Amino acid sequence: MQSSLNLQAPGFDFLPANPVELITTYTGMNSFLLCYIQCNMNPLCRTFVSDIVLSSVCRLYEGSIDTGIIVKSSSLTSRVGGLYYYSSLYDVYNQICDPHVLSANCYLICVDNVWQCPTTTFWNGSMCLNQVYYGDTCTMNEACRQDIGLQCSSDCQKCICNSTASWNNISCVIGQTVCPSSKPSDPCVAAYWLLDGNANDLTNKYNGTFVGNLSFTMGYIGRAIHFTIEFWFYINNRTSANIGLLGECMHGDTDTCLHFGLWGGSAPYMGFYNDDSVGSSSIVNYQWYHIAFVYNNTARQRQIYVNGLLENITSPNSLSPTGYLGHSGQVIICKSVHWPLNSITYMDQIFVTQRAKTANEILNDATLIAYYSFDCGSILDSGPNLLQSIAVGQTMITGQVKDAILFNSTNAYFRTPSFMTFGIANQPFSIALWMKPMNLRGILVHISNQSTGDGWCMPLLGFNSSGILIAQSSSLMIAVPTFPLNVWTHIVQTFSIQNGLQVYINGTLYRTVVGASMTPPYQSMYVSIGSQQIGGSSCMWGAIEPHSYAGAVDELLIYNRQITTIEIAIISS
Repeated sequence: MQSSLNLQAPGFDFLPANPVELITTYTGMNSFLLCYIQCNMNPLCRTFVSDIVLSSVCRLYEGSIDTGIIVKSSSLTSRVGGLYYYSSLYDVYNQICDPHVLSANCYLICVDNVWQCPTTTFWNGSMCLNQVYYGDTCTMNEACRQDIGLQCSSDCQKCICNSTASWNNISCVIGQTVCPSSKPSDPCVAAYWLLDGNANDLTNKYNGTFVGNLSFTMGYIGRAIHFTIEFWFYINNRTSANIGLLGECMHGDTDTCLHFGLWGGSAPYMGFYNDDSVGSSSIVNYQWYHIAFVYNNTARQRQIYVNGLLENITSPNSLSPTGYLGHSGQVIICKSVHWPLNSITYMDQIFVTQRAKTANEILNDATLIAYYSFDCGSILDSGPNLLQSIAVGQTMITGQVKDAILFNSTNAYFRTPSFMTFGIANQPFSIALWMKPMNLRGILVHISNQSTGDGWCMPLLGFNSSGILIAQSSSLMIAVPTFPLNVWTHIVQTFSIQNGLQVYINGTLYRTVVGASMTPPYQSMYVSIGSQQIGGSSCMWGAIEPHSYAGAVDELLIYNRQITTIEIAIISS
């Protein structure tokens, strides 16, 4: 029995899922039939492209025709063919073979006198299939393209790189620059709803639909052995009634109904239905909270975090022996099946990860507002919130860590929105960055409640007219009189009511000033780097000169808490 041929119409080309799938290219082959024969004789080939006129080219690919993309070709004589294989072609798999005897079987290879799957394919129990790529579903390492560094995650059953490597959209690499992405970097993220005016999922798998004025629903997000569900919420008319926030219910039996909410309108609550856990926080009105619910089926453990801090851990002997049994049903936001909303609630940044996140990861998700590496000249946010940003007049240069951005023109700036932490009176914060000034003038970090840099606004970090670096927060100020030019220097500015305003230089505490900080309007703020932009007439300038900064910036991190000296030592090293 032979494979069958799926022949596309003329005028099309094939884009493989990954460039490594190109096996070989023949030139001077002006026969479509010969190209097909070459593919059929090659155990690795699943797809071929033949153009009998332009260049007389024949290209062979490992990937099946349905794993790549069929696109229009500039050549009307280009044609794509795909081979379909059947399990009956692999009847002799794992049987004895003789490598010295020519065989008619062109779908398996003889390895150590045993018929095996060709390289870059794996045995699924009935036939050899193409190995899959980063983020694709797997059940074993052999299902992933191990030749490009992938392995199967035991947590979420997705192909991932190992802990020392990063994915660069082609392979797992160590020590190379990986450009920031507008998608979640963790392949175990099953769904991520930003809720920025729509119910779309960033993974493009579980787009939701708004329903009335209470909630929206998404399709089922898949059963996972472990999971972490995180989101931000805000309540402005809390009562003593139970408040539903999110739920997925297969049916109303024990351990089949996943629901999250506030018990008695106050305490964070996580349950599987008649198998539940409750936190210790007392949620109040008019305040944003980050909440995380973590379930580890292997450890038989549930955890509840509020604002990045663990407040409940349910031990194995307190859980039902079956674990969570739900495997179908819609996910409902802003209520659960058993609890209505019972309040006016705002929810934001909902994401589901098919693994149990660590305490450090949860703390990072709750407190790291934004992280800009500026690698590849990108202004994409690599933090958990994936904030949108703009930049004007910047250029890319070699940075302290891989790449950086350079401001070297009048009114060049970088701006990013949605920093509620700077709109809350006396809210702790930390700003960390590498800087390499060309002169000692201008604004490094500026906040405002208007996109123009005006309104309620003030610079937090910059130089005064005498070239002294100033870190300030309303009436609190720290001056650094001596600062090097054209040298990379790491600066951290932090604030909390308990510890005051602090400045660290290259990982070492420079000075502390204790006192109250800002009293801004309760609004989300813009953060600008390099300039106040076109506004600034109403700003509280303090000691900082309203002038554009000329120099480079790298590795910008902004937190809604005062980070520790240990963390500062790590990011400044």
